[in-house]
Amino acid sequence: MRKINFRKKICFYLSLTLFLFGVISWVPYLVLNIQEPYGMLTFILNPIGFYLGYLAKNRLLALSNLAMLFSIVPVAIYVYITKGYIPM
Repeated sequence: MRKINFRKKICFYLSLTLFLFGVISWVPYLVLNIQEPYGMLTFILNPIGFYLGYLAKNRLLALSNLAMLFSIVPVAIYVYITKGYIPM
């Protein structure tokens, strides 16, 4: 029983870390105006975070990682409205 709880805890913290990395990966592009494609890391990190959130049986964390996976849509809309082009 303890091993299962320890495993859930590890999955929870790894999923939380990957979610935070997904959020931080957009900071250089949106806040600092650095035109580097760090935001594309969300396509790699957040599906793993979604799966780990699912294994941890934490719906909020799994859905937040899933939302970060599709965060390119609001960012593209924001950039289009403010700068007039879509960065692709």
